[in-house]
Amino acid sequence: MDVLFRIWAILALVGLNAFFVAAEFALVAARTTRLQTLAEAGDGKARGALKALQHLDDYISATQLGITLASLSLGWIGEATLATLLMHVFHTLPSPFASLASHAVAATMAFACITFLLIVLGELAPKSLALLHPEQISRWVAGPLTLFAYAFWPAVWLLNQSASLFLRLFSVRPPRPAERVHAPEELLLLLSESRRHGLVEESDARMIASVFDMSHTSVRQAMTPRTDIWAVERSWPLEKVIEVVRRSGNSRLPVYDDALDHIVGIVLAKDLLAFTSDDGPFSLDAIMRKPFFIPPTARVDELMRALQQRNAHMAIVVDEYGGTLGLITLEDLIEEIVGEIFDEHDDASENMQATPEGHLSVPGDLAIEKLNERYNLDLPDDDYVTVAGLVLSALEHIPTVGEYARVDGVTFHVTAMDHLRIERLEITLPEPHGEMTPIASDTSD
Repeated sequence: MDVLFRIWAILALVGLNAFFVAAEFALVAARTTRLQTLAEAGDGKARGALKALQHLDDYISATQLGITLASLSLGWIGEATLATLLMHVFHTLPSPFASLASHAVAATMAFACITFLLIVLGELAPKSLALLHPEQISRWVAGPLTLFAYAFWPAVWLLNQSASLFLRLFSVRPPRPAERVHAPEELLLLLSESRRHGLVEESDARMIASVFDMSHTSVRQAMTPRTDIWAVERSWPLEKVIEVVRRSGNSRLPVYDDALDHIVGIVLAKDLLAFTSDDGPFSLDAIMRKPFFIPPTARVDELMRALQQRNAHMAIVVDEYGGTLGLITLEDLIEEIVGEIFDEHDDASENMQATPEGHLSVPGDLAIEKLNERYNLDLPDDDYVTVAGLVLSALEHIPTVGEYARVDGVTFHVTAMDHLRIERLEITLPEPHGEMTPIASDTSD
């Protein structure tokens, strides 16, 4: 009867060890966001698990204490019990097997059995189960573990303080709560893993990654350059202003006084409708809005917040001398997240295109950053934002149609010029990049 009780005690201690191991790994691996979702849906066990995660150090110490007590108790009871049981079994065996009944042999075999039970059933199996279902395991173990932690609170407190003191001797401080959360770089790695395993669509992953990139993207990289600006002069008559609106297809136009470097306002196309059926005098001064100016070095995420605060959709980019460098709209900022947006007035064919010869035809104002991301290149973009600027830097003169430039193994062929401006180029990528694919139809970039 005593032996049977001890066997049950052995199994109970193995189960207790498994409980603490599962609790430790489940709490460390559990995702707070998933538990919060369950708790908000009324799950009381999830709320208990969240409380445990808020005091993770204390609960991990409690699991370590439980594992240690269970393991020591198992060694104390298990080895002697199994050794005695094996000696009785071996005594009934015929010679020469009866020699196994010696205490040394039986103790060694008992130790091996206890070790096997502890490692397999008390360590590996619960660990694998906890890592497979960390949130569900956390929900079920949090309650009993909380009771154990309260019951042994003095021991848990002493262990934590002793560990902290030992770490301070080596100038190691405990981690702060902010250091337990994921950094943006880690979130992007998690996003990449989710996309690789098919849990997140590639277009969605690119969109989310673009949101993180906004804090590293300057206004200069996203703006419409000065040479592409449609604007109206302050003193122009209504007919001329409407003609510019019609030709540009824009809903907002900058208003300048004498020169584009002196922008005095923004006019909305819809505000012009009030004058189309009115014979009264027309003046842009009466309807134009106050312009918002921003330097090219500002980040696009800062600009988006500024536009939201001002209920504005356009900002004028000015250089260090106060001259107009370009403009940027809310649509430009959204395109930094979702990719190019083509409306009825845009020509999607002007974007990247694969040529029959296997080259890549691109506009001169294509951002170097986009080309690098699309084809895994490392073209320099510190001094110039666009491909045209990179080619100008390489050639060191204004090119003519037909000229070539080579930068970091990539060949650029100028195919179209607009006066002094490189309008279009053909690119030949290095061989390892394989077949050219157009981007015009891919709005995720």
